[in-house]
Amino acid sequence: MSAPRVLIWVQHLLGTGHLRRAHLLAAALAERGARVVLASGGPPVPWSPAPGVELVQLPPIRAADSRFSTLATAEGAPVDDGVWAARRAILEERLEALRPQILVSEHYPFGRGAFARELEPLLARATALGTVLVASVRDVLVSKADPAKHRAALARAAAYRRVLVHGDPALIPFAASFSPAAELGSRLVHTGYLAGPIARSAERGDEVVVSAGGGAVGRALRAVAIEAAASLPDRPWRIVGGPVADPDELAELAAKARPGVIVEGHRADLPELVARAAVSVSQAGYNTVVETLASGTPMVLVPFAEGGEDEQTRRAEALAARGLARVLPEAELSPAGLARAVLAALAEPPTGPPDIRLDGTTRSVELLLDLLA
Repeated sequence: MSAPRVLIWVQHLLGTGHLRRAHLLAAALAERGARVVLASGGPPVPWSPAPGVELVQLPPIRAADSRFSTLATAEGAPVDDGVWAARRAILEERLEALRPQILVSEHYPFGRGAFARELEPLLARATALGTVLVASVRDVLVSKADPAKHRAALARAAAYRRVLVHGDPALIPFAASFSPAAELGSRLVHTGYLAGPIARSAERGDEVVVSAGGGAVGRALRAVAIEAAASLPDRPWRIVGGPVADPDELAELAAKARPGVIVEGHRADLPELVARAAVSVSQAGYNTVVETLASGTPMVLVPFAEGGEDEQTRRAEALAARGLARVLPEAELSPAGLARAVLAALAEPPTGPPDIRLDGTTRSVELLLDLLA
C-alpha cells in the first residue's frame, strides 16, 4: 500500500500558534507513514519540520499590526497582486506534484477569509482531483459582530468532508464561538487538544517562567514581569521572548532585570521549561495553555485582548471556572497584581491530571487516515 499523501495549508499572521499546531499534526502524520507537504504562508520561524515532512515556504504575508488591520509582506510592504499570484502558483504546483488524498486547511474556512483568493481555486482543483477536504480549527474563534460572517463560513465549509475542532466540548464546545456549529452535523468532530509528548514533572523547580507565545505581542506582559520579579527577590524568574520577539526590546529588559532574572529569546525547549517551573505566567494562547495543562504546572494567564480579540479571554475564563488557572485581565495588569497572582499560584496544592482530553494529536491522525480506509 502506498503512503497516504497529505497537503496541509497554514497561515500565521502575528503569533506562531497556527503554525505550531500544523507542525504537530504534520509530524504525527509522518510518523504514521504519510507523505506530508506543509505549505506555510507566514514569516519563517527558527524551527525545522519533523522528519518526513516537506516544508514549502510561500512568499510571506503577516499582519501589519496587532489589530490585524491589514496585511503586509515580510518587509512591511502592501500585499499586491504579484504576491498573491506567486503564492497561488506555488500551491498549484505542489498540488499537481503531490496529488494529495487529503488537503487540510488550518483555520480556514472559519477564519483567514482574506486568503480565499488563493485557497478557493486550490480547493476547487483539489476536489476535481478527488482530494478529501478537511478543516483543522482551534477550540475558540474570535467573536464576530456580524452573524453573516458565520453564515459565510458555514457556506464555505460545505465542500469539506470533516471539520476537526482541536478542543474538548467539556471545556469549550465549538458552538460557543461558532453559532451554527450544529448545522455541520456529523462532519464536526471535537478531537481533544493537540499536545506534544510532555511529561508531568515529579518535582517542581523554583523558577517563574514568563512567556508570550511567538513573542510578536506580549511586550506589556514582559515589561510588567520585570518589575514584578523585583518585588519577589527570593525567587528566580525566566522571561522567554519567543521566536519573533524584538531583540532590542529583550536587551532593554535584560538591562533592567535584577540578579536572578533571565531574559532570553526563542527556546525550543520552552515546553520542558514550563513543565519544570514553579509557576507559568503567559497569555492564554492555545499552545502554551495546552502544554501547561499537560505538564501540570500552576498557571497565571494574562489573555491577549487588544483590538477586540476575545479568543484568549474565553479560553482563560473557561479554565479559571474549573480551577485550572488564575486569570489577570490585560486591562488590570500591573507589577503588584502580577506578583500577587504568582504568590497565590505558588501557594496552591499540587493537582492531578486535568479531566480534559489532551490526546487530540493522535485522534486527529486517526480520523484523517480513517477517511482513506
